[in-house]
Amino acid sequence: MQERRSLIAAHKNRFSKPGNRFWKKRFLLALLCFFTLVFFSFPLLSGCGKPKPKTNSELERLKPKKKKDDREMDPDLSAREYFDEDAQGKPVEKKRPSEDRDSELRGYSKKGLGCKKGNCKNGEGIYVYETRDVYLGNFSNEKRQGRGILVYSDGDKYEGNWSTDEKSGFGTYFFRDGSVFRGEFSGGGAGRGKFSKNGKSYQCRLESRKILCK
Repeated sequence: MQERRSLIAAHKNRFSKPGNRFWKKRFLLALLCFFTLVFFSFPLLSGCGKPKPKTNSELERLKPKKKKDDREMDPDLSAREYFDEDAQGKPVEKKRPSEDRDSELRGYSKKGLGCKKGNCKNGEGIYVYETRDVYLGNFSNEKRQGRGILVYSDGDKYEGNWSTDEKSGFGTYFFRDGSVFRGEFSGGGAGRGKFSKNGKSYQCRLESRKILCK
């Protein structure tokens, strides 16, 4: 037992010598420096794999570019209010398809009388009368039958149903002043329905191409 105590005391004395204490301090100092270095370098090492945030200029550059239209590329076009213009910048009047068709039909009146196109006996055709009125529509036994359009030489127009050469059934009569009559027609061109003019409507009769209202 005494010998064991002597060995422990000798072991303590060895580490208590001045030289041994010096190396012990050096070891603790190195260990402290190592942990300090690891602590401060960890945030830097952890951020190495992350991409850098893009700046505002880079984000703007990556945005898809808007395609310029003709008005942005050509200052002359951008100065125009509407595109319905010719090459000199003059406005081009738009025509409705019905107006173009009516003008085309009236053009047949200058080509003489009679059947000008199609089958004017039993079928669809274009016929010019002595009054220079022009009819476009269906015929049966050389008479107007079914759907048809009659363009008058004075500018009026009827568009609707026909039966044995007379207006019959639903139809629309357009006056040259812009007013319109819509209604049911019976024989002789007479009709009852709604007459519209200047934004106002009335219940009227149409007889011999004249409006009769109550």
